[in-house]
Amino acid sequence: MKKAWSRSASQIVTMFTQAQQEMELIVAKRQFDEMSKELKQRREQIYGRMKGVPKIEKKPESSGKQEKFKSMDEHKITLQELENKMQTNIINGIDTQEAEKRLVVHGKNQLTEKKQVPWYLKLLHELTSVFACMMWTGSALSFIAFGLTPEDPSNLYLAIVLAVVVTVTGIMAYFQNQKSAALMEAFKNFIPPETQVIRNGRQMKIPAENLVPGDLVVVEFGKRIPADIRIIESNGIKVDNSSLTGETLLLQRTPDCSHPENPLETKNLVFFGTLCKEGNGRGIVIFTGDNTVIGQIAGLAMSSGEEESVLRKQINLFVKMIAIIALICGIVFFILGMSYGYPALQNIILMMGIAVGYVPEGLIATVTVALSLTAKRLAQKKVLVKNLECVETLGSTSCICSDKTGTLTQNKMTVEHLWYNNKKVKGLNYQKFGKKYNYEYDLQNKGFQDLFECASFCSEAVFDPSLPQELRMKIQNDKLLNQQQKEQKIQLATNDWEIKYQSMSWLERPTIGDASESALIKFLQPIKDILETRNSKKLATDVDGKNTRMPFNSNNKYAFVILEYETEESFYCLMSKGAPERIWELCTTVNNDGNEEQKDENWEKAFKSINKSFGKNGERVLGFAKVHLPKTAYPKGYPFNLDKMNFPWNKQQFLGLFSLIDPPKDSVPDSVIKCKTAGVQVIMVTGDQPVTAASIAKQCNIITEKTVNEIADEEGISFEEAFHRSNAIVIHGDSLTKMMIDDEGKPESEQGRQLQEWLSKSQIVFARTSPAQKLIIVDGCQKKGHIVAVTGDGVNDSPAIKKADIGISMGITGSDVAKDAADMILLNDDFSNIVIGIEEGRKIIDNLKKTIVFVLTGNIVEVIPIFAYFILNIPLPLTTVLILCIDVGTGIIPSTAFVYEEAELDIMTRRPRNKEENLITPKSIVFAYAQHGFIQLCGCFLAYFVVFYDYGFLSDSLLGILAKNGVIPKPTDDFDPNDRFFGNTNLKNIYTDRVQQQPETVGQHCISDDETKFETIDWLFSKNNDVDLRMYYIQCNTQTNQWELSVVWGECQIDQISPLSNKPVCYSTEALQYAQTAYFIGLAYTQMCNYQSLKTHKSAGIFQGFNNVFMHFGFMTLIILVMGLTYVQSINVAFQTRDLLFQHQMLALPFGLLMQLWNEARKYMVRNVPQTTQTMPNWWARCTSI
Repeated sequence: MKKAWSRSASQIVTMFTQAQQEMELIVAKRQFDEMSKELKQRREQIYGRMKGVPKIEKKPESSGKQEKFKSMDEHKITLQELENKMQTNIINGIDTQEAEKRLVVHGKNQLTEKKQVPWYLKLLHELTSVFACMMWTGSALSFIAFGLTPEDPSNLYLAIVLAVVVTVTGIMAYFQNQKSAALMEAFKNFIPPETQVIRNGRQMKIPAENLVPGDLVVVEFGKRIPADIRIIESNGIKVDNSSLTGETLLLQRTPDCSHPENPLETKNLVFFGTLCKEGNGRGIVIFTGDNTVIGQIAGLAMSSGEEESVLRKQINLFVKMIAIIALICGIVFFILGMSYGYPALQNIILMMGIAVGYVPEGLIATVTVALSLTAKRLAQKKVLVKNLECVETLGSTSCICSDKTGTLTQNKMTVEHLWYNNKKVKGLNYQKFGKKYNYEYDLQNKGFQDLFECASFCSEAVFDPSLPQELRMKIQNDKLLNQQQKEQKIQLATNDWEIKYQSMSWLERPTIGDASESALIKFLQPIKDILETRNSKKLATDVDGKNTRMPFNSNNKYAFVILEYETEESFYCLMSKGAPERIWELCTTVNNDGNEEQKDENWEKAFKSINKSFGKNGERVLGFAKVHLPKTAYPKGYPFNLDKMNFPWNKQQFLGLFSLIDPPKDSVPDSVIKCKTAGVQVIMVTGDQPVTAASIAKQCNIITEKTVNEIADEEGISFEEAFHRSNAIVIHGDSLTKMMIDDEGKPESEQGRQLQEWLSKSQIVFARTSPAQKLIIVDGCQKKGHIVAVTGDGVNDSPAIKKADIGISMGITGSDVAKDAADMILLNDDFSNIVIGIEEGRKIIDNLKKTIVFVLTGNIVEVIPIFAYFILNIPLPLTTVLILCIDVGTGIIPSTAFVYEEAELDIMTRRPRNKEENLITPKSIVFAYAQHGFIQLCGCFLAYFVVFYDYGFLSDSLLGILAKNGVIPKPTDDFDPNDRFFGNTNLKNIYTDRVQQQPETVGQHCISDDETKFETIDWLFSKNNDVDLRMYYIQCNTQTNQWELSVVWGECQIDQISPLSNKPVCYSTEALQYAQTAYFIGLAYTQMCNYQSLKTHKSAGIFQGFNNVFMHFGFMTLIILVMGLTYVQSINVAFQTRDLLFQHQMLALPFGLLMQLWNEARKYMVRNVPQTTQTMPNWWARCTSI
């Protein structure tokens, strides 16, 4: 059924429970009203007031759409009335033309879709995230700053860049989310829902969304109920209503109405969306789509949204943590700046710099890209991930509990052997080898004929000539075709398929039924038409007029039918099929060449020997038996009752065995070895007998040595004595049952100890298990500390699939129940894709860790300059706008490139990741800040100080330079070291004015009062680029009353004229723009080295290769950005950068190479230094890795 609606499970359960309670109240109220009415009538009779009293009719309550089910009567009317009301036929259903008309009237059988959020609101959401709001605030403040100081255009440029960045990243995130949503929507087409209906008297498959009221539906074992249905025939139907009620108890469904007044409790209704977990039958559709009971109850109340995955929660937590740190640091330094006397505008700009430096603008986009890219990769491998969170969990998986049939094996059963008349014969296919072949089985033998007949009647599988659903859905999903074209193409495809079907051998033809029964009919059909055999005898009917067929279930482990089979001594014959040891238990005699013999020790020995022989070869075995019911006790019309079993079902005649082979899939053995190498234990959990399970486990590499069981058998010792002599063990389901019985009454802490002891083995097979036992096994693995993945395809697997940390279902052979319970679906049923999923899960976490460390390393190098500005009072090494350029140029594209990195060579040799481990660990922070961050910081500051040195500024002179004041000279002044005022005419004017006012100070070149007229040079906004600072940084020596330089100047190493100010760079604030450009370029280049260094955790980086195209694109973009900011004059003006000399550009690069050398040396030590202990990695791995 198309899941076109969304609401929380708890909400549905609550609504349904409330509706049940309301219906119970309505019933109680009706009973109370009837009693009250009767009492009233009696009172009126007694008091003689019956006459003249007007009847007061209570106005009926308005019944809206959601109350329609309260007055429904489809469950309590007779079948004839139901036929008339629904205008249908309970034998042939409705015809196709009528169905098409009703589909137009009633609409598709699907619930109203959740109202989609408009695209502009989704985009607005991305543009108003925490980071985005910080950026918008910074942009607004920059616009305000520009308004206050229009002579400095850098604030305007910063405001524009901030707005552009937040808009572009928001749009990127929006489109990535749209792609991811579209991808997940497309995945739904891989699991097309369908159902079996009877129309025109013919059974056919149709999409469940095309069901209409009145349709005659086949309710199938393991399938989801496709609509609200009135049951008219039930063969042991039991449904799971947990999706509605929250209760997992299976509820029996029969044609009988058990609650006429409460349709929600009656036994003859099954509801839309529930699951058929036992039996089968037929029913009439009474409601579809929004008219179903659950559609009426829930109405249009949709869920508020999907729960965030653990991965997204960790990312969002990291983002919020960074935002809070940035905000706190910004506020602290704003207050600090104000206390230092810095202008408020200057402090605001620096506060924005801290915010921009801390905020990893590209991280959210990186996570989105990572998730959608992982989904695409898995889709290409035919893996449907229902929730991307499960990919992360799969990467942490340490144990896989796998079903055998259809998961590890090919699920293509063929008959391998037969055993009858105490003879083992080869089951060669009669059509494949031809009539003239000398077969080991004899078609004329009475024993073979009895076994053939029983197998024919006990199997329900049939050949399926209809067009395969995958071909039909491929046409239906073709968006280039209209409906008429689709129908024409489907008709052509159907015609072609019919021709192809007729040319197929019976072995090749598709079937409807389970794999074992399909193998049987493919063997039986070439010998004699199976439908002819089945039609030769009618099924007997029970007391309710239903066919006497008991479907196979996991508790009984057998199935049987009762036939109208007249012989001299009998009118009826019971034929059964099931697990060989179970069928053998039900028999008291054995058929030997048509003769009935009593079971004795010889027969017991022969049966056990052949059954064990088949099992050792990995063959699946089915036993068959029958019993003719004596005429005297079971006359014609005998009222059989399957619930009471009023017939001799445990006194049968054993007919023989069929053994079936289902070999492992070609890729499974290698995949299991890869799992073991990755530290992932593979446990087989199957319903097959132990010897069969052990044989297949050995072929799959799950078991690679003699098992404890084999050692015990061979040496004649007890299981307990052999237990410690092997790591391989096979546990029978009966042992689990015994353990559970023994554990009864024990304290909870002591329960399950036996299971934990079994699970201590590294090679484990659980055989003959029930669904309840599978749950116990999964729970035991989880208690042992494993992250458990459970694979399976059948209904019996679904409880364990749901219990597991990650449930995996088969897409082709998987039942709807299993798919519904699963987190992930293998669309091609290939177990090896689980290994791919584990690798993808590990890779996505691995690469996101690298991304975060990469971002943190860059952030610390961006933020420390602002700290240095406040604490060391040096000119700001990196401006806010350049920080933004770094984040855009080296933050978004290169950091996103990590997502496209291939998995490291050793990723599948590592131990599974601890699920509780966060993406950000103290080790990651230490690595980012104290290792790579420190080296980068040294390189960038070296470039900063060297550039200043080359332009005449000594490094020690820069410390505290911002705290020094002076007198700004005139632009026309020239520095003169021999002049008592150093050529500063403004300083000379201060002296002249003082002498005029204080004649007694004549001859004193300076006094301390002169410094009260000093001004502060503008380093932040670079308004004084044309000033020779040697004339500015002057102080008064109070001892000599002479002016002297307050800064020690170096030699001008590079005589360069700034192209913007047309003034010398040496000794001017123009040198700061060159130093800032050098710091910026140094950070860009060392981040490139940082990326290369972070490509691997442990292995040498050179082995990872350089084939990441996105990385090359990121580096190319970065280099273009650097060159543009350096050499394009208009960009120089906007971003306050300068045309840096080549030798200055390369100053920090050696530190980038040093960082790579350090990391390669560190990784070498991680790889080669011996472990501290057997279980503890060496110090380098523990303390220096990310």
